[in-house]
Amino acid sequence: MPTTRQKRKPAEDLLPGLPMDEKRPKRSKGSEASSSRAPKAKPAAKKGKGKQKQDESLPHVALANSLLKRGDALRLPNFPEGSYQTFAPPKEWGHRDVPITNPADIPKGWTSCDLDIAEDDVDSMIERCHRRIDEGIMPVIWEDKLIMYQKMKQRRIDMINSEPPGLSWEVVQRLDSLQMIKKSLDETGDDTGSTPNVIAIMAAYRSGDLVWNDDPGSVTYWAHGKMIAGPKKMEMDEFLAISKEYGHRGVWVEGVDDYKPEPMYLFMCVPPWGLRYSMHMITVSMRNPSTWATNTWEHTMALSVLEDTGAAAMKIYPSDQQFLEDLSGCPLPVTSVTNMSTAAGLVPVRSVVVQVNIFHDDQPMLPRWINVRACIGNDPPSSPSSMRLSGVWLHHMLYCLSMPNNTNTMYVGTDVEEILANAPPCNPAYAIPPPVDPTT
Repeated sequence: MPTTRQKRKPAEDLLPGLPMDEKRPKRSKGSEASSSRAPKAKPAAKKGKGKQKQDESLPHVALANSLLKRGDALRLPNFPEGSYQTFAPPKEWGHRDVPITNPADIPKGWTSCDLDIAEDDVDSMIERCHRRIDEGIMPVIWEDKLIMYQKMKQRRIDMINSEPPGLSWEVVQRLDSLQMIKKSLDETGDDTGSTPNVIAIMAAYRSGDLVWNDDPGSVTYWAHGKMIAGPKKMEMDEFLAISKEYGHRGVWVEGVDDYKPEPMYLFMCVPPWGLRYSMHMITVSMRNPSTWATNTWEHTMALSVLEDTGAAAMKIYPSDQQFLEDLSGCPLPVTSVTNMSTAAGLVPVRSVVVQVNIFHDDQPMLPRWINVRACIGNDPPSSPSSMRLSGVWLHHMLYCLSMPNNTNTMYVGTDVEEILANAPPCNPAYAIPPPVDPTT
């Protein structure tokens, strides 16, 4: 396998923890040895051997030469912060007595994008829906969204009221997740010794002895229903030692998983989720291909999707389909009903076609809007498994580069030279896989 050789300083380990090759001791140069042997003549240089100039027509040589020439010009200011996808709040249009319900009458400069608010910020989304309805531009869209977010808020209120007062929302969500885990363990009857730990952890959260720590490196260790260490930074060697001491059945690390249930499909890749992991959310702009001739920015919606190369198609919600159809004034084209393989078995879903693009700094990254297949998931947006998925088209249309630099950053662009000129160099020998110690 090709490797990159790097110079190293004297006494510097090539890889941490690996012994360096011992140098062979030099032979002593006694007078007898030096007088009995004549110095060897240097071999004659062979024609065509030695350092040769590389053929500049070769692709890798041309790329390297271009990087050398254009490197400074390709470096972006304020990198990487200035390279993130950002969306400004939509313009406020004020109250309208006669609402606009025909997409052809939408005023220029209006946008349906509300991505300046986090989608799980339910209270802010409800406030935005009321404002949008009052502005009277396609109000039916936000009337439907308002009903959805009000249901999500009621679900949140019911969860909070089911637990002791004073607990944080993160702890309430974690308790809800642990209760589902316990129910599953009770039903299967084979819990690998986890049930005592789950019961003890829930009791610790409810009493306030255990709180949720947003630091993804902070965990507590539990064994047979008792906390034995932490809160502290998770170290794999310590975990393995604890597992060996207390037995492989009955050990639990609390905090290594997120407080929310983690989506895991066979329909998509099977990733972990949350700050501890290296999954990526990308904002995708979407249009109705049935109205391609009249589509404008005002008829474009924006969605945050999980970048996912394991999904056979994009996955969106039924409410997203309704939103786009209301915005464009035309139904989305349906291709079929498809059986998708998920962790819950085969699930029949509607397949539609949508047009997508990705915008950064108000510029499209794709030279044209492309048609992709999207499956309409049956689950509502408030359910734990309701993750929008990108599908595989992103990696077919753009350069996508990940690097072993422990930042979990993915670099996406149209110019491979620009990416290479800005991506920081790193040493794979020091890369650490998530979720263990992701901040190192």
